[in-house]
Amino acid sequence: MVSLRLKKVLRILFTFLFGKVSSRIMIYLRLIQKVKGTKLHFVAVLSSRRLEKYGVFISLKASLGDNLRFPHPTSIVIGEGVYIGSDVTIYQSVTLGGRVIGDRKKGNYPTIGDGTVIFAGAVIVGKVNIGKNCVIGANSVVISDLPDNSVAVGAPARVVKILDTSKSV
Repeated sequence: MVSLRLKKVLRILFTFLFGKVSSRIMIYLRLIQKVKGTKLHFVAVLSSRRLEKYGVFISLKASLGDNLRFPHPTSIVIGEGVYIGSDVTIYQSVTLGGRVIGDRKKGNYPTIGDGTVIFAGAVIVGKVNIGKNCVIGANSVVISDLPDNSVAVGAPARVVKILDTSKSV
């Protein structure tokens, strides 16, 4: 009888070897999150470098929430101080990074709320707070805070709509 743990390991291995690129990237990300800051930190460093093969750079110092999704994982950059909540979807060519103010860079990174969707080519820089359940349009440049349930587009991004969350599906 095969144990449940062994089945899980075999499923992950099969996905890693034969699955979609986005699934492989998620396996690397979860591995990095599990081992960074432990005795196996070198595995996190190696895995981080391996992600660069796919055109994805994610700093080991970034905080990533559960159920992070990359439907088209190419040219994604996530800087060292970025915090990403749960259930966030990030499409291709997105940059989440810091902004240097004078000679200080520490603390100038975005915070992305739970349930946010960031479409292709969006750039979010600086100490920006993105609320929960936001939608950021393609090629938008976000340099200021966004409230919960908002849709933002443009360069610089501006809120064009507040989503109605009172309707039940």
